[in-house]
Amino acid sequence: MPEFMNGVVTHEWADPALLRDAAIEWVREGVPYPFVDRLGGTLSPGYEKASGIIGRYASAGIKVMASTLQPGSALWEPDASGKLVSVWHNRYPKWYGALGTEDFLRNFEETARWLAKDLKGQVQAWQIANELDIGQFAGPLNPRQACELILRGARGIKNEDPGAIVGHNVAGAAPSYFILGHLFPPGGSDLISYCGVDGYYGSWSPGSPDDWAARVRELHALTGAPVILNEWGFASAGGVLTDAERASGVSVCQSRKWPYSWGKGHTPEGQAEFITRALQALAPLRDEGKLLGQFYFRWADQKTCWQCGQPGCPAETAWGLVDLEGKPKPSYRGFQEALLGK
Repeated sequence: MPEFMNGVVTHEWADPALLRDAAIEWVREGVPYPFVDRLGGTLSPGYEKASGIIGRYASAGIKVMASTLQPGSALWEPDASGKLVSVWHNRYPKWYGALGTEDFLRNFEETARWLAKDLKGQVQAWQIANELDIGQFAGPLNPRQACELILRGARGIKNEDPGAIVGHNVAGAAPSYFILGHLFPPGGSDLISYCGVDGYYGSWSPGSPDDWAARVRELHALTGAPVILNEWGFASAGGVLTDAERASGVSVCQSRKWPYSWGKGHTPEGQAEFITRALQALAPLRDEGKLLGQFYFRWADQKTCWQCGQPGCPAETAWGLVDLEGKPKPSYRGFQEALLGK
């Protein structure tokens, strides 16, 4: 079994010294589509920026999981009445062809192969796309098409870098069991190295940090593969919806409140306690070989919410281990307490 991945989701440059002081040796860094006009053509500014950051991490001795090639995402945008509604946006270049077609899949696989070649030696693990079991990231793809996309991306990477650790992260919605069944057939898979899962107990979903141990055991038993928590966390800001508000289906971006909470609530202190408890609950799974890694979401707080574009919206701004100035929050100390006994 490969070495355990103690990681954090970055999407930006993080101080390697601060990472190591919290026992963090891995980062998950997003990699956008590299070509603007055609395969092997003009490199996109987004890719040049991301590959530069990855190169800096590699030079600093920080290992990288690259998350790649998302078909698109849904954002919360105001309708004519001012109510926020979900709107799908494609994230791939138009020359790829229509999403889900053979042209698209061929371009997707070849791009994944090129990425593996270009970043070989700097990226040790890969996440193909993101949470394709939920509509926010799958868009028009059905679960069968989502599986084909993941497998074609994995094949492209493995053809270039056979030793790479490759997988996908489900969000845990109902279609995730269909996806996992196809990614982990009886007898195992030569393409998929790990069972990846995301989850936000006490924020987006009910539950506590202690629930992570049972979740890892379930997924390991279901797939026979080591599990990676590609994303997990607890927000340090935001109110909590009433039962009536939750039943109405109002979004976090609209209400600035969470559907759920835990412990001391969505406060810096509550976040730190959640992190410490979760890492303590996960420790035995690592020793048993069921858990391959964890990537906390995320390294730093953000000025604006990527889902709605608003400053201070708790949906995407208050997950960090460090604040907007890069200074450690109580959550950072929670990492140190759980992993280093500090």
